[in-house]
Amino acid sequence: MATQYDLIVVGGGTSGLEAAKTAAQNGLRVALLERKTDPSKIQRSCAQMFLMNMDSFYNERMYFSTEQKKWVFPVNNFTVNYSGDYREFYALHFVAPNAEDRIEIGDYEANSSGRGTPAVVFDKGALLGGLYEEGKQAGVEYFLERNVVDVRTSASGVEIKTHEGDTFYGTFCIAADGVNSRLARKLGLNKDRVFINTGRANSYYITGVNFDRSEMIALGLAFAPPPLGTVMFSMLPAVYREDEYWLYIVGEERLKFLTQESAFKKWFNNVEITHQRCAVVSNWGPAKEPYVDRVLFVGDSCWFAEAENTGALLSGHKAAMSVSKALHTGQINREGVLDYIEWWQKNWAETHDYKEFVCYPIFNRLFTEDEQNYLHNIVTEKLPWTMNPFLMYRGLVRGLTPHMERIKEERPVIAQKVAMFKPEAAARLMKPASRMGFPGY
Repeated sequence: MATQYDLIVVGGGTSGLEAAKTAAQNGLRVALLERKTDPSKIQRSCAQMFLMNMDSFYNERMYFSTEQKKWVFPVNNFTVNYSGDYREFYALHFVAPNAEDRIEIGDYEANSSGRGTPAVVFDKGALLGGLYEEGKQAGVEYFLERNVVDVRTSASGVEIKTHEGDTFYGTFCIAADGVNSRLARKLGLNKDRVFINTGRANSYYITGVNFDRSEMIALGLAFAPPPLGTVMFSMLPAVYREDEYWLYIVGEERLKFLTQESAFKKWFNNVEITHQRCAVVSNWGPAKEPYVDRVLFVGDSCWFAEAENTGALLSGHKAAMSVSKALHTGQINREGVLDYIEWWQKNWAETHDYKEFVCYPIFNRLFTEDEQNYLHNIVTEKLPWTMNPFLMYRGLVRGLTPHMERIKEERPVIAQKVAMFKPEAAARLMKPASRMGFPGY
């Protein structure tokens, strides 16, 4: 006779492992299905940042307790154990094509001296490995090397089939299968969502980096001859080695131009690639709600592509708590998990505008190299410290706004471009099935 689980979790990433562990610790019988042999092995591009509490993200004020070795989520009242390595960084800088002028988000000097709030990159493999072991101790049944190919729902629950021939039955299911979610497609979650584009992500771990105030996120762009054109990149410290950096750039031709031919070549001396990762990402606008017939969607499966590790942990935990309550109260339906649905809608879809995220790469393409250098030079004040990717474009606008009269007088064409560009325009300009990379997050 087939085993009936209280909860089946599909996907063994940050969301899925946190959801499975939490539900099992609450006494539920939990199965987790994961296609990889080892969930802690990182294969896809990821900057491995934890977004700290310099501002509210998903209406949470998370921070890292170095003393207790925990990620703390005080608003939602839970913690996540983390005993791996980490590395601090202190600002986010938009860097001009001349590799000199910067629009600075955060006070590097204050944050690096202990007078402010540093951010961290961390070892995601260590985080996932810890969640996996905690789930195992709590009784999660792991089924690895399982590729989910079908999901069906009925009055009695959820039925999930794998390519390997297994069938699993659950009262509820949590879909944590990522940005290219098969469950979202199978259950029709995407039919009312806005498709934006398909992006290719390449990230390289490199040594041979040396430039002033290097312990920060550098979001930069260079201008290469055709066919490369605008070369956007993101770089920040890596956790694995003190002399190593994570560089996000679309393809080896652009990597070569950046490090050997652009104005940024002075940052790079005898660059060596220690390892690299990649990903292909389909970007969608958020779903109307993260639920279809006893299946709760978490993380990137129902959101725009950037839930971040923070959002993954939050949504996995909240969904598991909601399922636990529903089973305890006997409300085996949408009303039973309505608290999760409403939490997600209020704190995700209603709080963050995904269109603001796509503004940044489109904004970069509006201006010539000379215009970009001008804009980066004119903003001299340090802007409020945030790593919220949905405030990135807003930060640029905030920096430029006090200088708009001067820009209108000195460079009226630039002023016209800035004035016409809005988040809605960015969403319209994105090309479906493009290979446009999103630098940074």
